[in-house]
Amino acid sequence: MKVFIMRHGESEVMAQSDKERRLTDYGKHQSTLQGEWLQQYLKMTGIVLDKVLVSPYTRAQQTFTAVSAAFSGDLDNKMETWEGITPYGNETTVANYLAVLAEQGMQAVLLISHLPLVGDIVAELYGKRNPISFYPSTIAQVDWDGQKGRLESHHYPPENL
Repeated sequence: MKVFIMRHGESEVMAQSDKERRLTDYGKHQSTLQGEWLQQYLKMTGIVLDKVLVSPYTRAQQTFTAVSAAFSGDLDNKMETWEGITPYGNETTVANYLAVLAEQGMQAVLLISHLPLVGDIVAELYGKRNPISFYPSTIAQVDWDGQKGRLESHHYPPENL
């Protein structure tokens, strides 16, 4: 299974609650550019996303909206909001759910989540310490066989947008 792990775009520092923090304009732009990159990368490699798992937090939902726009909305019917990938979710639970999805025949999944969980997921799937710096909107790709993964690539958003 190909697992793409994305951290949400840059978000505001203050809000009524952590769950309600929104993307900044810069974060929306980062997420849009990363969505465009991902769409081109998948097209070039022939990979088709089967499912997109998104944290229910506002900034992750907004990141999904920006990414989905790059796919002309084709991801909307593949999206599942999942409480299991909020900032302090459990990476083993995520791996177990990915294993269920793999058993169902899913070959490629995008997760849009938060620090520190995104790094913990990479470490869990990769079987080693996470080597990726998850700046806002960073995307990492892990090829995972259900036991052990190989870190295929990672893509940072362009600097100085």
